Parts: sequence; C-alpha cells; structure tokens
Amino acid sequence: MTELERFLTIVNFEKPDYVPIFGFPGAPGMSRGIQTPYHKRLVDGGMPAWVGGRHGVNGLEDVESWKRYWGTTDPLLIDFGLGRGAQGVECKKRIEDGYEILEYECGTITRQVIDNDMIYTMPEFIQYTVRDRASWEFWRDRMTPQSIMPPAEMEENCRRYDDRVKPLELGAWGPYGFVRSLMGPAAVSTTFYDDPELIHDMLAWALDIMKTYTFPLIERLHPEVLGFGEDLCYNHGMLLSPATFREFCGQYYREIVGFAKDCGVPLITVDTDGNAMEFVDVITEYGVNSIHPFEVKGGNDLFKIREKHPDFVCFGWLEKEIVNEGNEAMIEPEILSKVPPLLAQGGYFPNGDHGIQPMVTFPSMCKFMTLLHDVCGNPEGEFPRVRE
Repeated sequence: MTELERFLTIVNFEKPDYVPIFGFPGAPGMSRGIQTPYHKRLVDGGMPAWVGGRHGVNGLEDVESWKRYWGTTDPLLIDFGLGRGAQGVECKKRIEDGYEILEYECGTITRQVIDNDMIYTMPEFIQYTVRDRASWEFWRDRMTPQSIMPPAEMEENCRRYDDRVKPLELGAWGPYGFVRSLMGPAAVSTTFYDDPELIHDMLAWALDIMKTYTFPLIERLHPEVLGFGEDLCYNHGMLLSPATFREFCGQYYREIVGFAKDCGVPLITVDTDGNAMEFVDVITEYGVNSIHPFEVKGGNDLFKIREKHPDFVCFGWLEKEIVNEGNEAMIEPEILSKVPPLLAQGGYFPNGDHGIQPMVTFPSMCKFMTLLHDVCGNPEGEFPRVRE
C-alpha cells in the first residue's frame, strides 16, 4: 500500500497492511521532530546526529530524516496560496530585560523568551490584536488580499499534487480559534455577549476569505483532509457553551464542511486541546468526523467516544509524558491498554497526544516506538528496537 492508500483504508474503518504512526503539524506527537535543545538531549542519549527534525529559528529542519529514522509519517501540505496583495502588518522587535518584545503596528504586543522558536514556551500576550471595532477594521484591511492567483497559474501549481502517494491536507481557520487568537480567550468570552455583532462581522470576513481563497483549492485538489484549528477546550470542557458555539460558529462549519463533503473530502478534523468529550457531541452535528490529538490529561476517553460515535476517526491519546525521564514503566501499560482494542475497532491513528517534552530520553523513545510499531504491525524506522 502507498501512504495514501493506507490512510484512506483506516479512515474508512478497513484493515490496512499496517498502521502508520501519523501526526498532524499542529499536534504531531512523535511524528514531526522536536525543539532544538531537546533534540540535542536525544543525540546526547544515543540518537545519531544526522537525524533532523529540529524546530529552530528557520522553521523545521530536515523532518524527512526524522520520519525515516523513527518510522513516522504526516500529511502532504501545499506550498502556495491563492491570495495576493495583502498589505500585512509590520512588526518591530527589541530586547528588554532579557526578553524579546514584539510590537506590531496594529497594537499587538507580546513578550517571549529569546530564541523562542527554538525552545517554544508560551509567549505573554500583553495586548491582543483586536480590542474593539476600530482595531478589528485596522487589522482586517491590512490582511485582506487584493487579488487572487490567475486560474492558469493555480492549475499549474495544483497539477504537482495530482499523482500524490500521501494524503493531502488543506487547512482552515476554526471560527472560535480565529476570534480567540485575535482577541484573547478572556476578551472574546465577554464579547460574545457585549458585542455579538463584532464577532459575527469577524466570522463573516473569515468565511468570505475561506470561500474565495480555499474553496477553489478544495474543489480542484480534492484533499483527503480538511483540518480546522480551534483549541476551544480546557481541562473541564468547552470554553464556550454548546449554545454559543452553535449561534456563532455553526453556520461557518455548516458551509465549509458541506462544501468539502460535496467535493469528496473524506476526513474533516479539528485540532483542539483539553477535554473534548462534549465538543465531539457538538461538532459532529456539522459533519466533522475527527478530532486530534485527544490529550490524556484533559480527561478524554476514546472508548466512551466510540460508544456514542462509532464512525468517529480518532488520533493520539497516548500520554506524551511516558517517554520522559523516570516514566519508562508507564510505556507498556499505556500502549497495551489503549492501542490494541482501538485498532480492533478501526479508524484510529495511535500517537503521542501532542508533542515531545523537554525531559524525553532516547532509551524511552526507543522503547515507546518499538512497542508501538510492534502493536501496529509497522515495519518502518531505523531506530534500535528495545524489547525487554
């Protein structure tokens, strides 16, 4: 089987030749590399130095060698977009008191550790982009494309993906994730009630951008995955009520998911952290058939989800901390209690439930990957097998 055939087989709840260790870019689990200092920790522990996958100031370095060594995979992403001519928002950086301060002309101010792209800690959002209608209109006017790629050029670009052997993913703004990223979780939570018209206007713009610049790509490329970014759950559930979600986000999902399904997209997935148990019940109303990465500490339970939604495609749900120093004894029970029964049901891609943490060790990664590959019948990877 090709990677594409294997992926579609699992999405269709059929039996593949083996199950891949598959991860999405936003929540890759063990599939797409590691931050630079923690990469060094793996190399110091025995991983060959030629293995790439470092997240650094210039982006993700040589992820293909990481995937080859650890026997993992991910979706194919396009390298072009249709929108052109947006003015954009300028950013000035400075160092202050040992931190990097980023100030944007739209008023956004963030404070982060120096070289944060290499180690990634959550920045401090001192001031968010949208604070009122005026700041929204300032940002909107500078981020709206002024033209679209000509059809012949779009066709030339799309043709490069026609004979793909990997699943192709196109990304979409999640409506809550879009307004939250611009306003911050606290402000957006009150704005739903204090100024609902502003939220509706923001989402109407986002939907129009999707229709104008992403719908043509969905129609032409027929991707295997349409992925929304939301992050709308915390450790007790949704950050907004189901009723509020339906009022503000429902039409957005209804139109985009409906169009994608009409174009034959088999997997519609949402990236969210936290406890997604209630959210699964809500989002399935709009035709979404997958969520990732199902964090363990968020209180998710894929066995219960499968009882209510037997056709729901699931990703992740293996505690990322089990490959950290001192947690080696957790590896076997975590994998064996979850992966075999979920694989027997089908429609499951096992992986870590977000990304690799600073205290990872090379022996633990080898032990984790050995057992996971064995359970999945997966022969890929060059890492040393560790079987006790």
